[in-house]
Amino acid sequence: MVNNYLFVIPIIVAIIAVALGVTYQTGALNPIFEKIGVYYFKAEAKAEEKKMEAQGLKEGEDFLKGEINGNQKASMLNENLGDMGNIRKGLL
Repeated sequence: MVNNYLFVIPIIVAIIAVALGVTYQTGALNPIFEKIGVYYFKAEAKAEEKKMEAQGLKEGEDFLKGEINGNQKASMLNENLGDMGNIRKGLL
């Protein structure tokens, strides 16, 4: 019984790895990479916003959400502008 698992599990893992490799190479995972990038940059912007608030800066008086670096990158990624349009290259 244990011997069956020793043969089946590596085969399943190999099939999944090949399938992910093919979808990555064809670009089918690009929308997923872009969504992950947007989530990452929005989280970065939120952390930067909290840092600014901790320094005593107030939104609307000292800074705008649109001026935060993470929000700018997330909006560029959503619009596929600049070097962020193909985030897959940036992850490697």
